[in-house]
Amino acid sequence: MSGQVGKTTVAMGERRRLSLLFRTSSDRHSDVSAMRLPTAGAVLRRLVGAALFLALTVGSVAFLVEVEIADGRVMALARQESAAFLAEARSSLSAGVADADLEASLRAFMSSRSQVRNNHGDGLFIVAELYAPDQRKTAEYIAPGAEWAEKRLSASRHGFPDGNDAIYDRFTLDGRIFIQTMEPLLDPDGRLLGYFESVFQLSSRRSREILWDTATVVGVSSLSVLGTALVLLPIFGAYNRGILRLSRGLLDANIGMLAALGSAIAKRDSDTNAHNYRVTVLAVRLAEALGLDDAAIRQLMKGAFLHDVGKIAIPDSILLKPGKLDAEEFAVMKTHVVHGLDIVGSSDWLADATDVVGGHHEKFDGSGYPRGLTGDAIPMAARIFAVADVFDALTSRRPYKEPMSFAATMDILADGAGRHFDPVVLERFTGIAAGLHDRLTKLGDDGVREELRGLVMRYFSWHDRCHGVRPRKTNPPPCR
Repeated sequence: MSGQVGKTTVAMGERRRLSLLFRTSSDRHSDVSAMRLPTAGAVLRRLVGAALFLALTVGSVAFLVEVEIADGRVMALARQESAAFLAEARSSLSAGVADADLEASLRAFMSSRSQVRNNHGDGLFIVAELYAPDQRKTAEYIAPGAEWAEKRLSASRHGFPDGNDAIYDRFTLDGRIFIQTMEPLLDPDGRLLGYFESVFQLSSRRSREILWDTATVVGVSSLSVLGTALVLLPIFGAYNRGILRLSRGLLDANIGMLAALGSAIAKRDSDTNAHNYRVTVLAVRLAEALGLDDAAIRQLMKGAFLHDVGKIAIPDSILLKPGKLDAEEFAVMKTHVVHGLDIVGSSDWLADATDVVGGHHEKFDGSGYPRGLTGDAIPMAARIFAVADVFDALTSRRPYKEPMSFAATMDILADGAGRHFDPVVLERFTGIAAGLHDRLTKLGDDGVREELRGLVMRYFSWHDRCHGVRPRKTNPPPCR
């Protein structure tokens, strides 16, 4: 009857077990990584960075707006000049006078207007050119010493405007602002008389005013944003500290659940939590010696605590039987793996323990259960735990056996290399086993418990320990 129960239970759990075992490592590690909390300092740096970024963004927008305003002011000046010239020269343009006469008129006009502009402090036109409606140059004015501007004008000649729109280009040279424009000249009836092209140089005073206004707007905008951010920073900081406290509380609750589940079955199996504490410490120290990363070690720790959690579903008559199990009883005992996978799979936070829970009875040569995996197909966490579990089982006292000596235990482990155990993992364990065994024996159950507490703090709550955050309890239990 018990054999039939075991087969039925295995069949019912098969689909559930496979879905858990085939979860990818990245899926499982993401569950753990989500619980690594940012520090208050890290959040503060992010908030300050966000405030600076916002200030720079607002400042940049303000700068662009101010530059557009400056462009508009200079364009207005250029249009005033073209309108003034058109008022004086409209009759000549309409009559189609000779180019020489147009150039004389242009030179006389520009000389008089330059004097007016200098008196007003706006600046002056250093280059002006007239074009006929067919886009042929008819007249040219170059202020003394401004030949360079004509060369630039020739090198960067732009097209002629369509309709009534003007085109312009702004450039800065030696800290001074220049505007190059091209305006259509129209008579009152809208007939095209020609084109007026110019380079206007703002005076030093007006250039400084525009640059100063721009810098002032950018500075005030940036300081306003930063000031607002500094006022709000304590509020955000307090809010974030509350979130961190709640997150740490959630982490503590999850670790407490991990410990409670592991302890429940450990007490039922051996009337003590010591096996869970020791085997977890042994597995973690072996993983460290093998160079596993923190995420893999956290995964291993969860699996180590919960490796036999499925035994909670095994009857006492089988679980606590002093003698050897018969074939039917052993079939029922093996179902603890399926039950364990069902239990850890019911929680997203515990699901990455499946490598150990589902694989700690696999053997390197494929003779293990439940899937008969071989070699590297067995998850590394399960290969590590298998060595630690067997070592502790042999060297500790159980209801049905006395502890075995260290030397005899190591002989048994060595005999299982390549069959039960990964030879590489076992070789690394052999190098640290004596020191570990002596130290854990001297520490006793309470000392092992404290060592495990330190490992939990290191791998699950390392932000608290490394950044000086005081724990909520002065002496919390190892996994709470």
